[in-house]
Amino acid sequence: MMIQGTLGVLAILPFAVSRALQGEWVMVILDLLIISGIVSLGVYGRNGANFRTVSTLFTLMYTSGMLAVISVKGPDMLFWAYPTAIGGYFMVRLKVAISISVLSAVAITALVYEALSAFQLSGFVVTYLLVCLFSYFFAARMTQDKQRLAEQATIDPLTGANNRRALDDAIESRVSLFSRRAAPVSIVIIDIDYFKRINDEYGHAVGDLFLQRFVEYLNGVIRKSEILFRFGGEEFVVIAEGRLEEASNLSEKIRGLFEQAQLIPDHAVTVSIGVAELGHEETSREWMKRADDALYLAKSLGRNRVCLAPSLESKPKTVSFDESILVEKENA
Repeated sequence: MMIQGTLGVLAILPFAVSRALQGEWVMVILDLLIISGIVSLGVYGRNGANFRTVSTLFTLMYTSGMLAVISVKGPDMLFWAYPTAIGGYFMVRLKVAISISVLSAVAITALVYEALSAFQLSGFVVTYLLVCLFSYFFAARMTQDKQRLAEQATIDPLTGANNRRALDDAIESRVSLFSRRAAPVSIVIIDIDYFKRINDEYGHAVGDLFLQRFVEYLNGVIRKSEILFRFGGEEFVVIAEGRLEEASNLSEKIRGLFEQAQLIPDHAVTVSIGVAELGHEETSREWMKRADDALYLAKSLGRNRVCLAPSLESKPKTVSFDESILVEKENA
């Protein structure tokens, strides 16, 4: 948007100066209004406004300016329709850009209908629609490539879960959101107990297949609002909405289901889980460390259990795997 705005100002400003020297004050005022709109929306966008809203207003603004110029000056200004159409496909969603292009074509046709011959008008309409069509295909391909690259950068290729990079971004985002709105959120770290034995006994191909099934199974357990990440080889993280008690209930549900399920025939696999609720004025690293410490406690206490990271005021807690109730344990 800033690039288009800068190029737009640099393109329009010389015309405004030239028209001022020629005394075409109506066009000068129109040019200055367009420039002012570009600058105002640029400042508005830089100040943190919603980009989708600003970009839509930006596209509508310079499209309206183009139509106004053609309305005042006639067919001689038709050349402005082409860069305006192209710019829209790089600023707004494709459906919105198509709608604006079609409405612009209809409006321009109405404005110059009487001033052009049928051949000239049909020539403009065809070339304008071709420009819009080529812009659409290029923008659609660019969007697909962007999505594909984003997936490659944030998705674990083996399991399809979000990867460590996506986790780091998500944690920072939740910490930032918490500092503004104090929305409760917890981290759940899940470690597959004795996963190395699966690779040793069945081979790495079976181990990879197990991880894929594990993620599929886990995605069926967590809520849609919760996000699953692969943290390490056999460690996974869920960012769970809500307080520690809610995350504890979810974790115990996950632990119990995996204890009963057999993703590998005749081979039961359990999980150890550490949970931590984000605290006030806590950094992402501190939050993650408390959850990791809780996971370490769960493993040191015998695995197949859920441990809850303590708040700054309380002692650590664990969910007993054999009694399925919360019991307090002091950190050994």
